[in-house]
Amino acid sequence: MPDEYVLAGDVGGTNLRIAAVAPAGIILHQVNALTPKTGVAADVVDGIVRAAELCISSMENPGRPAGFGLALAALVDSADGRIQSSPNLPELNALPLAETISNNLKLSVVLENDATAAAIGEHWLGSSQGARNSVFATLGTGVGGGLILNGKPYRGIDGTAGEIGHICVEPKGLLCGCGSRGCVEQYASATAVVRIARELLESDPGSSLSGNSNLTSKAIYEAAVGGDLVALDTFRIMGRYLGIAFADLVDVLNPELIVVGGGAAGAWDFFIDHVRAEIRGRAFKHPADRVQLVRAKLGDTAGILGAARVAFGHI
Repeated sequence: MPDEYVLAGDVGGTNLRIAAVAPAGIILHQVNALTPKTGVAADVVDGIVRAAELCISSMENPGRPAGFGLALAALVDSADGRIQSSPNLPELNALPLAETISNNLKLSVVLENDATAAAIGEHWLGSSQGARNSVFATLGTGVGGGLILNGKPYRGIDGTAGEIGHICVEPKGLLCGCGSRGCVEQYASATAVVRIARELLESDPGSSLSGNSNLTSKAIYEAAVGGDLVALDTFRIMGRYLGIAFADLVDVLNPELIVVGGGAAGAWDFFIDHVRAEIRGRAFKHPADRVQLVRAKLGDTAGILGAARVAFGHI
């Protein structure tokens, strides 16, 4: 057992994972649990604390961790350890979560947005390792993002920077959960892929996807592999909108890399050329030609490793 390790957690609306992580980024032990869904903040805190205690006690001669980094799908104020807004766990809103967990575990606790944590993880040990300026985009149920600028995570004045999913790509487009319209999340997420395919099926009943009452992004991907035209057109539309958003990021941030992760990134081969075409057609020529689009390497461990990196940085 190393002399020094930290706890790192990734808390979502359904699952929470707590791991012990060594300084080199090696996951020593991990505990997976369900996130309490009672709507009571104390129950969520208790679930995190119990998983953390189990993670520590499950290791042989563990000693005490040096700190605890916790990533959450929420707008996070890392400076004061408070959740500003948590769509999946609204009972945590305005709660001084870092202080509350710290009092329970007698550890220093630091909070991080989950997508920013994943960006940090990829920059530490993944696809953007060595890059000074990179953007991380995660394509899942929604679209999230994190920024690494001049080698450091950029969180903005209130901790809300990097909300890539809410770049507007259709000014009069679909309503978004954030309160705006036409956000790229409504056009390039796994949820959006299903909606787009359903709309296209209305005019193409001959598709292999027709009659599928339980349509999923995975089924659409498999249909695209088989050459289904509706599936291929779905990913063309998705890639176009994602490319519009990425072109804005290229012009504003001039990154070396844009790293794409999340479950919907599995359809990479079917949308990435459309993304590149939009970037080259919309962004300034030199940064558009220079920016590299790469797939994330760390998968589900990116957030855990990023949270660990943040915790090590606060020791």
